[in-house]
Amino acid sequence: MTRLRNILTEHKLAVVLAILTALIVAFPQIYFRIDQKEVYQGIELIPSSPWLPRVREVQDGHLNWGSIYHKDGKDLPYLFQPLGTAVVAYMGKIFGLEINNTMLLFRATMPSAVFLLIYCFVLLLSRSRLIALCSATVIILAEPIIYAPGFLRLLNGVAPSKFLEIARPVNSAMIYLLFFGFLISFWKFYVTKSWRWGLVSAVILGLNFYNYFYTWTYLYAFLGVLILIFLIQKKWQEAIRIFYVFLGGLIVAVPYIINLYRAMQHPAYDDVGIRGGLVVSHAPIFVGSIVIGALILFFLGFPKEDRKKYYFSLALMLAPFITMNQQVLTGKAMQSAHYHWYFHKPMAAIFVIWIIFYFLSRKNFDFYKKALAAMIIIISLYTGAFTQVASYLNDEKHGLQLSIESQKYGPVMKWLSEHAPKEAMVFSNEDTAEAVVIYTPLNVFHHVKAHLSLASTEERMYDTLFTYYRLEDINNSNARELFYNDERVFISSRMYGLYYRQALGSYEAIPDEKIDTFLNLYLQTLPIQTKQWLREIFKKYEVEYIIWDKKENPSWQLDRFNFLEQRAGFGDLVIYQVIP
Repeated sequence: MTRLRNILTEHKLAVVLAILTALIVAFPQIYFRIDQKEVYQGIELIPSSPWLPRVREVQDGHLNWGSIYHKDGKDLPYLFQPLGTAVVAYMGKIFGLEINNTMLLFRATMPSAVFLLIYCFVLLLSRSRLIALCSATVIILAEPIIYAPGFLRLLNGVAPSKFLEIARPVNSAMIYLLFFGFLISFWKFYVTKSWRWGLVSAVILGLNFYNYFYTWTYLYAFLGVLILIFLIQKKWQEAIRIFYVFLGGLIVAVPYIINLYRAMQHPAYDDVGIRGGLVVSHAPIFVGSIVIGALILFFLGFPKEDRKKYYFSLALMLAPFITMNQQVLTGKAMQSAHYHWYFHKPMAAIFVIWIIFYFLSRKNFDFYKKALAAMIIIISLYTGAFTQVASYLNDEKHGLQLSIESQKYGPVMKWLSEHAPKEAMVFSNEDTAEAVVIYTPLNVFHHVKAHLSLASTEERMYDTLFTYYRLEDINNSNARELFYNDERVFISSRMYGLYYRQALGSYEAIPDEKIDTFLNLYLQTLPIQTKQWLREIFKKYEVEYIIWDKKENPSWQLDRFNFLEQRAGFGDLVIYQVIP
């Protein structure tokens, strides 16, 4: 207890900044409940993300994640790594919290933990509290202004991002917990040669397989570069020690690898990969000016006295050249921007700050060091607070106004939770479906992210979109014009996900041949009456309830179908039950 008290006293500024960071992150969610207490119906101010439905899925008892949104396919192999989401979900379950307060608990604790981990890693490496404090505050609170567009937006009085990245459910907080947790433990192993630290780092490395694809691939690139450096120097023992950690991570990852193998055997696997933005390409990718600039500065100004530290840091700086260009060898180009957001920019920021402070130390400019540190921390705190406030007030997609409008879903979700059987299937528009999978234990006929599940076969994708177009009374006279123009982006993104945006630069770039196929298949369904089509589709996919938003979808006119019975109504939202 005395040791802990001494540590907290010695690093009290880091603890204070960590707590302040968490308050900035959690403040909008807390303030919304107070500010809008007259209209609040339990629909939270939460930036939209795919993680909330996943957290709910775990809390509903479906840790396997085979099919997050649909009723069927729950036992299929998972494609999304579950660890980070499971940690957040069980944080709430341990304290008996529902989804909203689970997120609040996450925001009130995880940013502080991430701050202290970054601080600890940089402190161990640099031996400078100022560098560690500056690095942690910049990465968590001011990351959007590291590059010019974000900085210019801030100067113009505009939020440089839509809420802080660390405020999003699960990631990036869980990414950084395991990422910096590994770097800390591996550094201790690297310096002390203690196998206890080697074992810890191997376990954490393996756990990254279950959390985030881009983390473990970046870390393996880092370890590979480090091993190569020692092989070039003929330091065989050093290379072998690191290889053991390399191998240990793979052993921990064996269940994940088995799951991945099972997923690859599924007939929908290749289609889902395409929808996720996987592109066949061997073309190299430019790593970015931030990484190159930081590397040049590293070669010019990073201290070389401690060679072990120098090689460790150099490997971290060279890893981006592998991660951004792995497709040159594999032929599988992924969403490489994820590396840039979560690893390349933070590492560049750490080493640029370190080199600047090292230069000031060599010149004995201690006053300027402290002044610069104070300025960086103050600007970072201001950037974080301003981003949260400006996003709360002005963000059209996630901010105050939309959150007020979304309160209309509160009574509907409450009714469904109380009256519908658990795991029942619900048909609705996309906005309503998002609320259903977050605030109820039910499943949905369609969700904007459902195409990334093995349960979403090509047949199901066609059935889903055709059903909505049938309800909109799209027919022979208007289908061609609509599909080739107004609905082109929608068809591209819902049928093929990110593929055409990644491969050809935009959703609109979908080839006409694909629209032709979609159109012809749709026209073939038209001889079937809409009433008969709906009955067959609802039976096929076990749809039990329908939520009709009369304002958003006036043409549905569900009252015309005698196999639907109205069960409840809340303003423009009406709940129907399908009569067998």
